Amino acid sequence: MQNDGIKKLVETRYGKNIAFSNECEELSLHIKKSIQAIISPQTLRRLLGFIEDGVLPSKRTLHYISMYCGFQNFQELEKNLSHKKEDILTEKIDTTLIKQFYDIELSEDNIDINYQRACGNIAKIILKNPKLFEELAGYLSKNPVSQIYFFERYPFISGLCNGYLIHLKKYLQEKKTSEAKLFANCLFFLGAYLSNNLKDQKKYLDIINAIQDIDKLHPFPIARKIMSNILYASQIKDTESIKHWTKKAFEQERKFQTDWKSRNIFPFYHYLMVDCFNLIGDYDTSLKFIKIAELDYKSYNDGTIEIGYYESFDLMKAICFYHLGEKNNAKRILNRTDSSALQFTFYEYHLIHRLRLEIKMCSNTNSVKKQKLQKALADLIIKTGFTQLAL
Repeated sequence: MQNDGIKKLVETRYGKNIAFSNECEELSLHIKKSIQAIISPQTLRRLLGFIEDGVLPSKRTLHYISMYCGFQNFQELEKNLSHKKEDILTEKIDTTLIKQFYDIELSEDNIDINYQRACGNIAKIILKNPKLFEELAGYLSKNPVSQIYFFERYPFISGLCNGYLIHLKKYLQEKKTSEAKLFANCLFFLGAYLSNNLKDQKKYLDIINAIQDIDKLHPFPIARKIMSNILYASQIKDTESIKHWTKKAFEQERKFQTDWKSRNIFPFYHYLMVDCFNLIGDYDTSLKFIKIAELDYKSYNDGTIEIGYYESFDLMKAICFYHLGEKNNAKRILNRTDSSALQFTFYEYHLIHRLRLEIKMCSNTNSVKKQKLQKALADLIIKTGFTQLAL
């Protein structure tokens, strides 16, 4: 057993080094708070090497410590330890500076888009460096500022099938509000959907639908709940459930009229609904949400929304128009949409959708261009694990 490796994983999850045996008291309490499981301080002292009496940890202890570190079981933890990726950083990044950025007291009324974009730049650095992310994940999941301005504002959609969920589980262990639970489990579901894992889709959907009192939450998590149910119903060909949740989607949209349309901001809810109905091939319903968004919300970025959202929404519109026979309009939208402007958190996800559309637009089935597009798409499917989106 790799005790040093386990100690490092526990420390990164805990958010700080454990240098003295008496710190196992607080660690035991934190484990209980995080996963509702008890590992005694004495057992932790043995596991972390403060006591060497030859007593081996039980299977239950190893299972609980694996859950605490974000793994499904001890086999996953062992696999992680045996396949450690090499550090891809070309220079040492001072994690203390990153922590200091999040260790400030924020007043929600005074936060502007510039602070959020600065957080985005930091999130980009972290997400591009798996070893740095692993080192910071425990801290990021516990800090109330980074819970919002790392995990919630910058969910790494493109990494849902590539290790990101291990760290998202740590966030969910720390933040136990209904919104956090809905937000995280909807991302767990989306990862299962994109990787064609029907069993996990059902598991997460049951959790999602059991969460109560969500009507006053942000449109994004509410939309993701509806999206999850529609995607799963489409997978199992349950047409009645699709009709039910489609009706719910429009009912929910009407509830947002007072609270959200009056602000005239980006149509977050409609953005996900269009993505959802595009995914299941219901382009007529997708178009209805596009029209509502164009009538009631800004159709351009006035500087108050993260760069990338309008670009990806335009891409969704092009996909919808193409499949409804408006191929010229789809081409015009696609030509004005700059893929490099897509936000890094969902860049590969939407680039896959763009490649799929461009492949369908190729009139010459044997052209070199089409072959290159198909190769690029296949490479991205392998990179992301999004087998659901393969043509």
